[in-house]
Amino acid sequence: MEKIAQVVFIENGTAHIKVARASACGDNCASCGSQCTDEGHVLKVKDEGYFPGQLLTVTTKDVNVLLYSMVAYGIPLLVMIIASLLAYNFIAWGNREIVSSAIGVLSLVVSFYILRTVDKKIFKHNDIIESISPYRGE
Repeated sequence: MEKIAQVVFIENGTAHIKVARASACGDNCASCGSQCTDEGHVLKVKDEGYFPGQLLTVTTKDVNVLLYSMVAYGIPLLVMIIASLLAYNFIAWGNREIVSSAIGVLSLVVSFYILRTVDKKIFKHNDIIESISPYRGE
């Protein structure tokens, strides 16, 4: 997948590159009724002769993007379903439906903190980037 990015500034040999986030309204947020403020995402990469304002083409590894999406959305959903089913089958007190639903929601909160810890320790933010090259206007 290719995205157009712009160098925001360079500091201590690190280039800060702003990449627009994909949104439902595409590139024309003014025509959309959702009133979102799309700030974009800033990548920090090694400066390779970039200058502020320069447009770049960022190519990402599609396999890693799909893997991260599966980890971010699939694992919490799976944990919630398993926790709810286990709670429903093994709890013999109170209203089983409400208790198992509450445990399912609680498992979502727990999986959020687990994923946040895993993201900081294991996943590198730049391992989805395949290449960065100057934008040629294609």
